Amino acid sequence: MFCYIKLSVSVVALLIAAVFTTFFACGTILMEKNGNPKLKGFMFAMLWGIIHYHIIHVFVFTGLIDKVPFLLRGFAPFYYIVQPAIYFYVVINLDENYNFSKIDLLHLIPAVYAIIDNFDYYSGGPQHWQYWARVISDDYSKIANYPGTLMKAKYNFILRILLYVSYTLFAWRYYIKNIQLNREIKSQFVLKWLKLFLIVISIFVVSVSFSSVYNAVFISSFIDNSNLFLKIPIFVTGLAIITLATYILLNPLLLYGLPKINYKTIADNKKSLPNFKSLKNDIDEVDNKEYILAQTIISEIKERKLYLNPDFSIALASEHFSIPSHHISFILNNHINKSFPDIICEMRIDHSIELLKDNSNKKYTMEAIGNISGFNSRTTYYVSFKKITGISPNVYLQNLKLS
Repeated sequence: MFCYIKLSVSVVALLIAAVFTTFFACGTILMEKNGNPKLKGFMFAMLWGIIHYHIIHVFVFTGLIDKVPFLLRGFAPFYYIVQPAIYFYVVINLDENYNFSKIDLLHLIPAVYAIIDNFDYYSGGPQHWQYWARVISDDYSKIANYPGTLMKAKYNFILRILLYVSYTLFAWRYYIKNIQLNREIKSQFVLKWLKLFLIVISIFVVSVSFSSVYNAVFISSFIDNSNLFLKIPIFVTGLAIITLATYILLNPLLLYGLPKINYKTIADNKKSLPNFKSLKNDIDEVDNKEYILAQTIISEIKERKLYLNPDFSIALASEHFSIPSHHISFILNNHINKSFPDIICEMRIDHSIELLKDNSNKKYTMEAIGNISGFNSRTTYYVSFKKITGISPNVYLQNLKLS
């Protein structure tokens, strides 16, 4: 009995941690301005649906579901967006030129179905929600008998299993196919992330499938402590999602996508797969190309003094170099370890220092020096100067006079 209570408390604590970690990861996705919009969108959709999945289990396990009864089925359509989001996140990572067509809208059919199936629940009102929340809070197994508009809840659990398993398998297939065909070798860092992503998602899917089977009352009738067998897989789903969310929080570069750099294959006419050694050489070659491209971008901006334009941004740089802005962000962060704004700011400060060293510029005010160097305000210039040099422009100028 004590072990069972301890497990229950651990599961609830872990699920709460999963909710908060995933919530912060969603915040990171929204705040990351330079990420690939498609990747951000699919990752956000996936995490947002999973947040609700864990929140409901927290309230059900703690018996607080009758305090927020609408949660019981109110966000069910989100669950049916998670599965296609998993698949398309992998697809866009490996092929950012993937063109969405009208046929891709078919992936939204399960979510639309969920809205229709829950229509009676939505229209039932607070008393209806409260009734079912109390019923399920008293006996969780009754959730399988909830009458949806189209079918009982237990059949929805089966549908959810089929969708999770199918989309995850298709995602694995797409990942393996792209690696085997060796069409493009990209950043090894992101390829490793995709593999980790699929492994963790697979663990999550297996655990969700197990709990869904339980909810469909296929095994609870012949297992003595069925609640124990429900909470163990839910505990595993919490661990899986905390792993993914933490990885995103620590590595926001994952939201930038993969720079698309073609390379010359070892044998153009060979259909056989390259061996491990050649694969590693190709990966190293692409990493070198990414580094060279990053240096080329920086050199071009310096030589043409593009940074002197106060309105010069990563969007203008993207247009100038004909490279997507999130790719510029990725290669600069990954190979130079600096963001695009920081690099531009350093160039402007270096330019202003050269102006300060030139005695012929004494006629200019400090604000004018900043404007000439590409800063659009005196405050921005002073703050940036002190951040990079450790002193203000005026102090720097005085030190020049004393030397």
